[in-house]
Amino acid sequence: MSDIPSRPEQLSVEWMNAALDQAGVLNGAKVIGLDHKIIGTGKMGDNARFNIRYEGASAQAQSQAPASVIVKFPAADETARSLAGAQGAYYNEVMFYRHLAPRTDMRTPLIFANDIAEDKETFITVMEDMAPAEPGNQLVGESKQRAQYALAEAAKLAAAFYKDASIENLDYVMSPIATDGGEMGQALLQQYWPEFLSRFGHGFDDECRAFGDLYVSNYMVYATRYQGPKTLTHGDFRSENILFDEQRLCTVDWQTIGLGSVMTDAAYFLGGSVDVNDRRAWERELIAEYGERLRSLGVDISDEECWAQYREQAMHGLLITILGASFSEAAERSDAMFMAMIQRHLQQCVDLNAGEFLQSA
Repeated sequence: MSDIPSRPEQLSVEWMNAALDQAGVLNGAKVIGLDHKIIGTGKMGDNARFNIRYEGASAQAQSQAPASVIVKFPAADETARSLAGAQGAYYNEVMFYRHLAPRTDMRTPLIFANDIAEDKETFITVMEDMAPAEPGNQLVGESKQRAQYALAEAAKLAAAFYKDASIENLDYVMSPIATDGGEMGQALLQQYWPEFLSRFGHGFDDECRAFGDLYVSNYMVYATRYQGPKTLTHGDFRSENILFDEQRLCTVDWQTIGLGSVMTDAAYFLGGSVDVNDRRAWERELIAEYGERLRSLGVDISDEECWAQYREQAMHGLLITILGASFSEAAERSDAMFMAMIQRHLQQCVDLNAGEFLQSA
């Protein structure tokens, strides 16, 4: 569709009517009214819930059209929007929903409209409203049961694209090995780590700080070390990017998809979305269950290799957290989130002796 609305107030009744008509869900109904409310706490984009009013069709036809939808827009903040566009974050997500979502049993939202401009900074995605499902809260550690549900979904994604060569050269699937060997990531980490420490360093002990120093100095080793079978990773698989509705989960925010280990998303979730003491108590059991699930879905991996890759991939959350905070304006809620995440991820790496994997070959 042309003339992509980039802010909620720009989205007209006519645009929504055309989008839903093209999606084949109006069944003779016509959109006659909209109202919206901004939802979520995202930093790289803005989400709004649009309630929709219809006329011109039977009650049955109107009941089949969505009463509300969730619409994703670029970030209102110019810096965040430009950065996301330059990194391909918006493009990656649009392409994922177009081409890769149908290839996995992992639950993702039904998409009604999905378009992006050539500059890759202006986009719109209209998706089903998953209410009453709600995202997790990064400030509250997830329960063991919800962690099990989340890892079951992660296994579906990992298995669907395991050893799939068709995704290796897609320009919307990130791979530091295929681009610059992690050189840019290490340069950015070395640039922003001192500032990050000045903001958040008071929240973790000397051992965790020392691990952070080691990681920042050796990021390229981590980025290029894993040479085993790869799969598609969500990349930011944490509780606030998952909509929970009892046992039914739906994963959203696909802006950081990449190539990686089948353990990447599982390690990131347990490291960043579960309290440290709970993660320590549960991780052996949950990773063993995750390995069993992977094998049931056709992934050839032993318990020993699952654990080794889990330990190594514990480092996945560090770059995302450090640079995510560094590229975001300070705010009480987001700073609390980044603090919780860096505390958990660093402690996970220390507990698992992930520094073993930062030694150059």
